Amino acid sequence: MEMGSFHRSPVMMICTCKLLLGLLILHGAAAISPRPRFVLQGSRAGNIAAEGDAPAASKPLYQRLQRPFAKVVKESIRKDLIGQCSERWRNATLDHFSQVPPAGGQTTFLQRYFVCSNHWQRRGPDGEGSSGPIFFYLGNEADVTLYLNNTGLMWESAPDFGAMLVFAEHRYYGESVPYGKNVRKHMGYLSAEQAMADYAQLITEIKDEYEAYDSAVIGFGGSYGGMLATWMRLKYPHLLDGSIAGSAPIWNFLGETPPFDTGSFAKGVTYDASDIAGSAPACISNVRDTWDLLKVYGSDEEGRKFLSEGLRLCPNVRLKDEGDVEYLRAWLGSAWDSMAMGNFPYPSSYITNGHGQLPAFPVRVACAALEGRRLSDQELLDAMAEAVGVFYNHTGGADCFDPWVGGSDPDSDHDADWWDYQWCAEMLMPFSMNGVDDMFWHEPFDLSAATAACQQHWGVTPRPLWANTQWGGRRISAGSNIVFSNGLLDPWHGGGVLTDVSDSLPAVIIPEGAHHLDLMFSHPDDPLSVTEVRNFQREAIRSWIKKRPPTTTTTTASTAAAAAAASSSSSRSSATSMSAPNGGSSGDTGVTSSSRSSSAATAT
Repeated sequence: MEMGSFHRSPVMMICTCKLLLGLLILHGAAAISPRPRFVLQGSRAGNIAAEGDAPAASKPLYQRLQRPFAKVVKESIRKDLIGQCSERWRNATLDHFSQVPPAGGQTTFLQRYFVCSNHWQRRGPDGEGSSGPIFFYLGNEADVTLYLNNTGLMWESAPDFGAMLVFAEHRYYGESVPYGKNVRKHMGYLSAEQAMADYAQLITEIKDEYEAYDSAVIGFGGSYGGMLATWMRLKYPHLLDGSIAGSAPIWNFLGETPPFDTGSFAKGVTYDASDIAGSAPACISNVRDTWDLLKVYGSDEEGRKFLSEGLRLCPNVRLKDEGDVEYLRAWLGSAWDSMAMGNFPYPSSYITNGHGQLPAFPVRVACAALEGRRLSDQELLDAMAEAVGVFYNHTGGADCFDPWVGGSDPDSDHDADWWDYQWCAEMLMPFSMNGVDDMFWHEPFDLSAATAACQQHWGVTPRPLWANTQWGGRRISAGSNIVFSNGLLDPWHGGGVLTDVSDSLPAVIIPEGAHHLDLMFSHPDDPLSVTEVRNFQREAIRSWIKKRPPTTTTTTASTAAAAAAASSSSSRSSATSMSAPNGGSSGDTGVTSSSRSSSAATAT
């Protein structure tokens, strides 16, 4: 059956057709951040510890409000899932695109990935039939176990398809970090292009190892991972037979035709807070009124003290000037951004990276605190504190708020900062707010300011049109076998593919869906639309597998050499692998691998 003839019900076809404020508050792993957190500066910048050797006055203003992600993710690992997988390491090529040796002569780095083959259907002993497909998750800007824990669409589909699951970690994130503690001095090898080349080599290696030459490979990814799943299918169609791209804002860039609406994210958050989306009718107006209060009371010391007390800031937090008040405003606004992305129909810990749960429809819960009309100034501040506490106090253990709380050591909590680098180097996503079409304040996108901040913090000058040049913008109709899914409760949908590009590049809409809800595990409270979208995605995958031409591959000399290297590497202990993150051979194949038991991974 052709993709264009798949049945899509009216529920699926319903479609009513902000900037993250420079603050990726929690750990910056569950969802991408539109712009660097260090763009927003304040008077406290000199008091915030930061990496690098920059003078105190120029250090970026960014911080974490919870425990480091690397520690949180280990505590939240689902042992029932990871126990079905083997944790492996490979010597990945550091630079796929230059023959000039990288700095220091290091040519490889240890990349982590998980193979879960319990359900994989091998070819029969007589060699007849095809082996089952390989479902390949293209890791995002985080520890890969976050996606192993949450990508239920892969886990629930594996038995029916006889599929092997592979979860690959993105270079520089999680534990796949080149150069160890010196990584910040070598950021030039962090890019989507390099990461996809890693995945391309890994797919080839896995096919060699399992003799799965006739196995279809289906890519999965959400958010930035969905962008990678899209671009990799376009760039490596011989390796990736199709992709499921959830909440992938691939058109969230300058240079698009027609132009991208830079205010779409802020409008999306505002939609979640509207009565149309199920929130209290007075919520949006009360949120807007809060920004007015901050402006009025933020101009003098007595007024700033009133703001601190009304918003339940900790006694040691003192708003010194209007710059601090602007930062406070951004901190408040960022809570709404995160709750909108995580506006799932059931309690979820995805947006909090496993550290405590947000309630079902957290934006509605937050808006319930702001449902009153004609609130006094004190009542309005107290209501806003209660509202943002749905996110910032999701564990229920905070007696007060400190927007300037710092995190632990940067080595274990670097993931969000590395996304800032990618934003500057290749993922410049413009965002704006106007306070009229959204519930925030007037803040147009300032390319000059963003460029200056990127140059100051990273020594990188953004190329605003590069993403469009590299990946084709809206002109992708030559591609095939990609299903784009977006939820209308997800503020990222404004930069996503909302209508069919072609019969083989369909778009499906989840009116009640937040950030890639369709990739999550099934839940009794799922709306009908997400159930039908998942059915559509599975039907598409079956079609791609059925139409895949047969492959005849014999082991080549290079493949044999790779197998020998892998065999040699597997004898190394996992402790050795972990203690030598810069290890590996200097060969250009980057195919050696080793594995550690899942029990060891869970215990760390």
